Amino acid sequence: MKLLIRSFLLLTLMVVCVMPILAQIPPPPQNLTVNAGLFGGAFLRWDTVGNPMGFVVYKSIDTSRFFRVAMIRQMNFLDWYVAQGYMYRYYVTAFNMDGESNPSDTVAFAVGHHHPPLPNQGVIRGKVTDGNTGSPLKDAVVRFYRPHKLWAEETHTDSGGKYWAALDTGRYLIRADKFGYFGEWFDNALHLDSATVVSLHQDTVNASFGLNPIPVHQKINVSGTVTDSLTGNPLPRTFIAFLRPHKWLRELQIVTGLFGGFPYERFDLPGLGRWHGVVWIGLTDSLGHYTAHLVGDLRYIAFAFKPGYVPEFYNNKYTPFDADRLYLTQDTSGIDFALEPNPNAIHSISGSVLDSTGVGIPSHVVLFRQTIFGRLPVRFTMTDSVGSFEFTYLVNGVFFLKAIPIEGYAPAWHSKIDCGVRNWRFADSIQVIGNIPGGPTDINVCVTPSPRMGFGRIAGNVDRNHGNLSAIIPEPAVTVYAVSTSTNQVVGYDVTETDGSYSIENVPEGTYNIVVDKEGYTTSTTPTATVDESNNYEATGQSVTLDPEPLSVNYTVNNLPAVYQLYPNYPNPFNPSTLIKFDLPKSSNVSLKVYNLLGQEVTVLMNSPLEAGTHSVRWNAQQNGTGIYFIKIVAKPVDGSSPVFSQVRKMVLMK
Repeated sequence: MKLLIRSFLLLTLMVVCVMPILAQIPPPPQNLTVNAGLFGGAFLRWDTVGNPMGFVVYKSIDTSRFFRVAMIRQMNFLDWYVAQGYMYRYYVTAFNMDGESNPSDTVAFAVGHHHPPLPNQGVIRGKVTDGNTGSPLKDAVVRFYRPHKLWAEETHTDSGGKYWAALDTGRYLIRADKFGYFGEWFDNALHLDSATVVSLHQDTVNASFGLNPIPVHQKINVSGTVTDSLTGNPLPRTFIAFLRPHKWLRELQIVTGLFGGFPYERFDLPGLGRWHGVVWIGLTDSLGHYTAHLVGDLRYIAFAFKPGYVPEFYNNKYTPFDADRLYLTQDTSGIDFALEPNPNAIHSISGSVLDSTGVGIPSHVVLFRQTIFGRLPVRFTMTDSVGSFEFTYLVNGVFFLKAIPIEGYAPAWHSKIDCGVRNWRFADSIQVIGNIPGGPTDINVCVTPSPRMGFGRIAGNVDRNHGNLSAIIPEPAVTVYAVSTSTNQVVGYDVTETDGSYSIENVPEGTYNIVVDKEGYTTSTTPTATVDESNNYEATGQSVTLDPEPLSVNYTVNNLPAVYQLYPNYPNPFNPSTLIKFDLPKSSNVSLKVYNLLGQEVTVLMNSPLEAGTHSVRWNAQQNGTGIYFIKIVAKPVDGSSPVFSQVRKMVLMK
């Protein structure tokens, strides 16, 4: 009996001790919802109780088992990887140090679900077929454009090639695209200027398409060898990938409606994130040799990666934007790589690419290092599916980060105070120093949407000037933005190819400033392009010439500027706010004032002592009128060791 009582007391004590521990596991998330993202994908939101460390998102495709797709901190998640014709299901759990919660409710999502017609709506329906055989084309993309409007609706065909869409009444231009086929405008028009405009009332309009297949190219073999750059020894089990160039990947999104290309062309490389547009991937054999099987008459980017070595694009390039485009028409050999071993360095930089709400955005990420030759790209990686990235084996120095999203968002530089910084001068530096392993974390790049909702096009070239006309040469890897003159928002962008060409597609009707960004370069002109019916919604020949910018600021390992400097405000012209940035090599009493064209003081932005370093302040001119203004800085060193510094720059406010 005593033994029984003792056992009962011990069991009771165990229950009392365990219950508080179990009670600390967070409750499951509440009110989970899923909707179509503004620019594609499935967007999940939920609420939570308490303060969990983070959340785990689970996903199922059709009848498959649920699998984990993300572990995040924020209470929302954008899943880009959804396609027409599948049913996706999701649930979310919360976790902390004590464990993972039970699942939330399950929600379902399908791409292209269409609602019944509403009042003041009609229906456009039809069928997309092979123009030669008459066979139905599944997953063709049909888009509906409103002349003089910004928005474009989109749907996909079913297994029978049929589509259906409820739309507001009005006039529409309709286009059908399918991978492997030439796209067409309705009715049987290859070009916009001959397209038929459809008038939709509260009725049903039929618009069908017969697309002609693109001739199939022959298959070719491409081979090469990978060696160690120091020893010359062959490197077995090295990843080799052939990728679609950035422009090709963006064009593919137009044809298929899929962000980041086809799902089967996405691969997770160890330590390098999720790569998109991978048309072939393989490993070298014991002699460092590989043979890739490709389709001829197309352009590719070749990439090599092996753990323990610096990743490299063909011909010693570090990013896919300036990498050689390989135009391969027949069996080709000699596409070789000599990889450099990772440097004897212990530092790292990690962070995420996010939008203003904290949602991770899949992106390219380029790491630049400040050198005596300027700001140079030294590493490249892709984020994972939730926008996270990491660079390792970094030496001491000053670095900068630029993100180029896969689609739906504009490129941007890392900034501590602004979202969507699109000029290299206004990027914040990242300092790596010391003898302790590790480095800066939570170095985030904030990106802003770039909707691509129209059907216009802006195209041209970017050249680099070396001081005389005969030395102007094409400049690759330049980011070119189309910035609305009325809203100052980016509505589209492109990155120049190796021949300096760019083409910004799906631009809405309007007038745009052509703004360029290339580290170490500037331009004295900002071309303006108008896209409207008068030029058939195409503004071509929009060329820009870059000039090298003198290295007026010397970055040192302690990240302190060497000289006083007031940078040009950005953007300029602006509406209604602009960023003003300046350097202080010493602690100084700083006065920063704005004056109008008559020399009258408009506002005082700053009048206080500041520590040495780079500083920024934003002027919101919402209450001021259109015109020319001047920003003047006066900086007096606190220790009186040097003269008072003063500089003035012109700003243009356009409303």
